[in-house]
Amino acid sequence: MKGAPVSKHFDDVYFSADNGLAETHHVFIEGNALPTAWQGVERFVIGETGLGTGLNFLAAWKLFEETADQNAQLHFVSFEKFPLGADDIRQALMPFADELGDYIDRFLEAYPILIPGFHRVSVSDRVFLTLIFDDINEAIPQLDAAVDCWFLDGFTPAKNPEMWTDTVFENMARLSASGASFATFTAAGDVKRGLQAAGFEVQKADGYGRKRDMLIGAYKGEREPQKISKPNVAIIGGGLAGTSCAYALKRYGLSPVIYDRHQGLAQEASGNPAGLFNPRFSAFRTGESDFYASAFAQVLQNFDQFDDIDLNMVGALHVINSDEKTKRFHTMLENWIWPDDEMQIVDAEAASEIAGITIDKSALYLKRSGSVNPAKLCHAYAEGVEVVHKDIDSLNDIDADIIVLASGSAVKDFVPWLPTHAVRGQVTSIKESDLSENLKCNLHYGGYISAARDGEHMVGSTFQKWLSHTDVLDEDHTDNLDRLRENVSAFADADFEIRSGRAGLRTSSKDRFPIAGKVPNMENVYVSTAHASHGIVSSLASAQMIADQITGAPFSQSIKSQKSLSAQRFIDRAIRKGEVLDGYDGNLG
Repeated sequence: MKGAPVSKHFDDVYFSADNGLAETHHVFIEGNALPTAWQGVERFVIGETGLGTGLNFLAAWKLFEETADQNAQLHFVSFEKFPLGADDIRQALMPFADELGDYIDRFLEAYPILIPGFHRVSVSDRVFLTLIFDDINEAIPQLDAAVDCWFLDGFTPAKNPEMWTDTVFENMARLSASGASFATFTAAGDVKRGLQAAGFEVQKADGYGRKRDMLIGAYKGEREPQKISKPNVAIIGGGLAGTSCAYALKRYGLSPVIYDRHQGLAQEASGNPAGLFNPRFSAFRTGESDFYASAFAQVLQNFDQFDDIDLNMVGALHVINSDEKTKRFHTMLENWIWPDDEMQIVDAEAASEIAGITIDKSALYLKRSGSVNPAKLCHAYAEGVEVVHKDIDSLNDIDADIIVLASGSAVKDFVPWLPTHAVRGQVTSIKESDLSENLKCNLHYGGYISAARDGEHMVGSTFQKWLSHTDVLDEDHTDNLDRLRENVSAFADADFEIRSGRAGLRTSSKDRFPIAGKVPNMENVYVSTAHASHGIVSSLASAQMIADQITGAPFSQSIKSQKSLSAQRFIDRAIRKGEVLDGYDGNLG
């Protein structure tokens, strides 16, 4: 094989110029005694310190499907600071197309957008890939997993010493299951000594090709065996939070049951005919912002799998109509480090060209934003899942090993101390007009208007914490349309024909961030609520994290993001401030 791809960052090849696939099999597959190591195992977890072109993953995935038990699952967790684009990966892997062609196609179909953070994708019914696009020294302490074997495949230590640090070796030990193996192409003394100091037994083995030696070994520390759980799960709530939990658990091989008090799914806030999806914006990169970025990437990958959710990928412009937005969006671009082709600030002229109508201010542009029908999405999530239409008064009324509370503000019926509240929002559907038909993308300005679908635009939404009913109000239609006219000069004098409207009660938390994960001091009870106006994005990522927690799979979110989502944060905050958490009957310490 000639012309092996070379990293422009490290001036080193991604794999052997002789035969990259043969090198992968010699070093990583045989070096970790695969496939023998996963025989008879329900779930096998591989950790990799450098994704590169994905060649190691593809070789392991193919071998797993050929040799593992039919009900077994493979989780592959890989770090990459400088991820390659899909086109570059395809080009680099062309020499292996005869052997890996179908796998390359499926891998690249699922490949996430190139934004920093944790990305969970499923490439088959039983193979799950967690890609972490970040500096490994910052990201590996944020991983929660039990790894059965390691592929140490950073570039050579002489050219990329940051990949071979004590931080990496010590966290490998923290994450390793008892007896976890490792293999690496290098035999560098610093690597050998670092692994030994972290608790690994290390020995030399024959290297590949012109390399005389490589290192293999195993973790000799003790760790409690990871329990693989497949419990009976009951989910209370048939909206986005509940149905997405069912979807995530079903992919892990479980058979959850949804309990909903209505005679159909998505009868409350999740029942709108159209919902726009974007990440929630914040100036700095935090556990919360990383969660929303990861969640946004997840919905992009998953929505393509559904046939009938009215997916409309038209992009979105967020008009910069205040000094606060100017500062926040510019600071965000500096800190989030998204590629320009995914998120950028455009001037008024460019915004007008994108929108198809006159925009007289600059705007933040997300080309992969869009809209779906939330009600149809709930039904897509719940396909094949048993639904019981029953009002649950007590958790004792349910016979299940695990209960997930996903019923909006009604979760307070079971966990009264959760600081959530309902916010009424009304949307207005208007007929497409000669003027509005030119709008080519979704437009946000404090309110929003969607690009037309089936001859209608959705305009929204009111925000009323003081109202608790869902009656459609004429004055709310007026407010929605007046806000549109005030913020979009192209519609300043437009006379809109109202087709219909819908009001719902969204649930928000005290700190305006979702609450997801295990409920403190309640055995086998989990919660997913307070998704507010970003529920299309946040509900699925929350559901995936809950599925990871329930089954013991590697977590799809960083430890920092998990803590940001956890209900425990309110208890910790009350302790820190010396306050009383209303309704909490546990010991605050």
